[in-house]
Amino acid sequence: MLTALAIAGTVVLGGVAAAPATAAPASPTDTVDYFDDAYEGLGSDSVYETVTFERFEYLLGQEGRFAFLIGGPEDAQTAATVGPINDVAKAAGVERIYNFDPRLDGDRLDIRTTTNADVAPLWARLVANALGKDTQTPFDGTDDPTLFVYDSAHVEGGAEDRIVSAITTPVTAEQLADPAALTAYKAEVAAVLGTAADLDTSDQFTFTEEVVNAKHASAYGGRDVYGGATVLGEADADWRVQTVTYPELVNLLESDGDYVLLFGGTWCHNTRAVLKEVNRQAVANDVAKVYFFDLRLDGNSGNDLHIRDTGSEFADFYGDLVTKYLPNLVTQYVPGVSGQVDYFPGGDTSKALATAKKLQVPYLLEYDRSRTLGGQPAPIAQQWIHSNGDGTYKEYMTEWWYVNDLPGRYADRPDPAGLAAQLAFADEAIAALGTFFDALPYDPEVVAAAPDAPAAPVSTVAGAGVTVSWTAPADGGSPITEYLVSLNGGAPVSAPAGTTTRTFTGLAAGEYTATVAARNTVGTSAASAASAAVTVAAAPAVDPTTVKGSVAVTGDLVPGGRITVVGTGLAPGTGGFAVELHSTPQTLGSATTNGDGGFTFTGTIPAATPAGAHSIVVTIDGVEVASASITVASAGSGAGSSAGLASTGTAFVDVLGWLAFALIAAGGAAYAIVRVRARRVN
Repeated sequence: MLTALAIAGTVVLGGVAAAPATAAPASPTDTVDYFDDAYEGLGSDSVYETVTFERFEYLLGQEGRFAFLIGGPEDAQTAATVGPINDVAKAAGVERIYNFDPRLDGDRLDIRTTTNADVAPLWARLVANALGKDTQTPFDGTDDPTLFVYDSAHVEGGAEDRIVSAITTPVTAEQLADPAALTAYKAEVAAVLGTAADLDTSDQFTFTEEVVNAKHASAYGGRDVYGGATVLGEADADWRVQTVTYPELVNLLESDGDYVLLFGGTWCHNTRAVLKEVNRQAVANDVAKVYFFDLRLDGNSGNDLHIRDTGSEFADFYGDLVTKYLPNLVTQYVPGVSGQVDYFPGGDTSKALATAKKLQVPYLLEYDRSRTLGGQPAPIAQQWIHSNGDGTYKEYMTEWWYVNDLPGRYADRPDPAGLAAQLAFADEAIAALGTFFDALPYDPEVVAAAPDAPAAPVSTVAGAGVTVSWTAPADGGSPITEYLVSLNGGAPVSAPAGTTTRTFTGLAAGEYTATVAARNTVGTSAASAASAAVTVAAAPAVDPTTVKGSVAVTGDLVPGGRITVVGTGLAPGTGGFAVELHSTPQTLGSATTNGDGGFTFTGTIPAATPAGAHSIVVTIDGVEVASASITVASAGSGAGSSAGLASTGTAFVDVLGWLAFALIAAGGAAYAIVRVRARRVN
């Protein structure tokens, strides 16, 4: 397992890393048997499989006949009976009994008895829609079944009778210590379960495929620009992503071994964007399980059931877990600056509030509780996250359509630069997943070093741009996380580890050399030797009055209001542009364009400006080169936030229109000629 943070588009390792493997291991990470751990004497490979609330509700709505066990390790009856039930099920060839624990945290949050207004409706909904629809053993709060066989289509005497068979009588471990009582109980279990031929199963993939596709189609209408109606299909059937409950998550974090853990949910469009690739990488790298935990305990709600939020009554489920088990977590939020999760430790409101780092989903990490770094606990070995290169991070929240090189919302609101940035970030996120899985697992016997210095790069010129290219150096035993590229010894610019080129644009005329350094979590290499010098030629002189651009205006469009004017497409590197308010020309200030022909100007609308239609006009040497229409509201109207419409600097053209409109009345005729001013709008 590798200790890593994803830095600038790849996965960054936390100081110690695996040596390059000569052959891929058959099983690079571990799996955990929750039931073997949670129930003494049960043993491994039982017939049980936990289901989250979301999956339990899903199964209750499916066709088929399923066996369920209600309860968890904290229930005395469940603890006493899991062994005998497992023995009978295996003898009958039963493949699966689905276990739902109404204590969502395995302890105090019991959806059957809670008074929390957000949580109590969950159990009421299950009973009303499924568990109460039975003629003999409905869930009514008195003698609710513990082990039962359920069939959503089963009827008896014309009435819904979904609970086909059940055990409702309580039993204790003391009672089952009597051999005769144990034999009788097992006979009762056998009568409830029947044989394997009587029961159906539904796997993790069937659930995930149906739910993910349904939520994606519902949200985006199946439009092709959003990636169509499906995210997952039969090609993904070798499914390695396993949903886990909160008690399972805690058990995993307390278990020895090396695990891959994904925080996210089927409700989250950003999770859906990468879920297919997470599974594909798991398959390609022989990872048996990616454990998938949803911080929304019902798989949907953003209320108290979302334990990662400060406002949740159950925020301690998240805060205590992160504080205890994930001390070296990094997130894009900075506590006290941009966000955190405040919680009462253990849910005890008499204690002082504590703070935990707030992660966004999806969030992928590799975990080994035994791992330390510098003598301190560092159980997170890899974190799939983008480093901004300045000690802050950006989490990989992208979209399904960007992953598939589709425009999504940009199809209706074109923005080539915005779309390009989104597509590039999606590509980086997917590439970083590959780096993460390729790095599994960490070898604690190998101590990594900083990368070797790269060889001298090669620089090439195109117009006012310089492209620097280099060859990746030896990584020192810990994958390279980013490159630092400098021109003429200036401040280095970060480049993702998955690339070996960096282009600088809008450069002034002159000579340029470049150096490159490589970084991993151990350290940064020495800078390379400088590239051979290249020359950016001075741009040929351009008459700035002939270059027509566009301008956009935002801000407080009232007399005395502050506005921001952004110009683009003008003569580059030129000073002396005047920013004016028309109809009666008034100069607001001046601007100088950058190397790309753009500028940003902030100014004030004169206090005496009358309400109504006006224009922001950009001129140079008295020639208009760009303009935008604005509407100035009267002072105090509260309506001054409209933005101006960008227009090119092409001269206005007077058009004579709607001519010769004859009106005949009272023996006379009249006509009106309306002159309209037309301007070309970008």
